[in-house]
Amino acid sequence: MEKMKLIIIAAVSVDGVIGINNDIPWRIPEDFQHFRETTMDNILLVGATTFQTLPPKAHEGREFIILNSGDYLDLKGTKYYQFKDFEVVMELLGNGRNDFDTLYVIGGSSIYYLMIDYCDEAIITWVNKTFDDLKGAVMFPISKLFTNFTADGDTEWLKSKTGVEYKITNYKRKS
Repeated sequence: MEKMKLIIIAAVSVDGVIGINNDIPWRIPEDFQHFRETTMDNILLVGATTFQTLPPKAHEGREFIILNSGDYLDLKGTKYYQFKDFEVVMELLGNGRNDFDTLYVIGGSSIYYLMIDYCDEAIITWVNKTFDDLKGAVMFPISKLFTNFTADGDTEWLKSKTGVEYKITNYKRKS
């Protein structure tokens, strides 16, 4: 069996913000649809805080690996696996004995920083928005993205039905 492909998927403002006070500071329904279509029937790696902010609809048709340094979550109705130890997760992902060929890394910030060095690809929805006040903001590791990945195609800037401009860029790890 081939190595499992690890792909980051994130919506990121042009100044690196992915959230403020445990909320997404924009609404782009088209990106939610893109996320849904891209990650459906796959396994997703997520931090506990980010997992708890996901709407119930995001649980449908997916399995989750939750990295959780706190108390275990009791998540009825969701197919998930919880781990406290990052090394155990990496061993499981790399052992070739799983039913998935792709794992999507969906955040939050600490998970992106932890996983970006291991990922093969990234799918970034760039949000044409900046924030003057970064109090409560959580950031994406943009410098690591630009250092370790090259763009491999993107859309033009699009306008969401909510008025927010965005574009989706695919990245591949540099050889």
